[in-house]
Amino acid sequence: MSTAVRAAEPTEDLEQRLSRARAALGAAERSAARWGGRIDRTALRGENLEQGSADDGLGTRLSVPAPLSTLFPRGSLRAGSSVALEGTATTSLLLSLAVAAAGEDSWCAIAGMPDLGLRSALDAGLDPCRLALAPAEGEQRPQVLSALADGVGVLVLGPDLELAPALWRSLLGRARTADTLVLAAAPPGRADLTLRAAPQGWTGLGQGSGRLRRRRLEVTAEGRGIAGHRTAQVLLPQVGGMIAEAPQVREPARLLRPVRRAS
Repeated sequence: MSTAVRAAEPTEDLEQRLSRARAALGAAERSAARWGGRIDRTALRGENLEQGSADDGLGTRLSVPAPLSTLFPRGSLRAGSSVALEGTATTSLLLSLAVAAAGEDSWCAIAGMPDLGLRSALDAGLDPCRLALAPAEGEQRPQVLSALADGVGVLVLGPDLELAPALWRSLLGRARTADTLVLAAAPPGRADLTLRAAPQGWTGLGQGSGRLRRRRLEVTAEGRGIAGHRTAQVLLPQVGGMIAEAPQVREPARLLRPVRRAS
């Protein structure tokens, strides 16, 4: 019995020290927030980081779909940042970004997509065991969204979610503190990065027959860390619901017409 008590004492001391360290970190974060600063909390995660992410001293980096990697600074997304999507196919792009960023360990929460089914999320690659679907309406919607921003790795805000600008800014502040990636369709305020998708045509139809199978999109990115803008063309959907890099379209060679000599 005495041996068990002595073995439990170091564990209790460690938990007390960890609790005091967390309290000190919280006080430092509140103090830094008054001056517009931010403290990186990833140091408390130890070695159990999400698969596919890396910490380079400037914050944890999250993976992005390979066909879209050229749009993002350093080919990845920073945990705690925000991405706004505008234009066409926002739902498909939101799910593709969420799947890549969540990896195999992080939780993903989706709000503002009442028509999204579990089958669609599963086809996109999301794990239903680590997926939370929140309603788009309700009196306690701000509290629900704030709790999700504090507790998940990736927060997806759909187009049917009408957010007030004040609530948007509050969610971004919570996400930066908790290192939560926020992906939003047409948010009411600015985001770190903005992606705009424009249709470039469909494929699949033959000479009067066939079915529409894929469409080509031109995605433009601008925002923090990007000088001007970047552009990439992708095919959507690819097999399994993912996106693929669009092959470059070669223009047909123009034949020169023969010129008749004047007689």
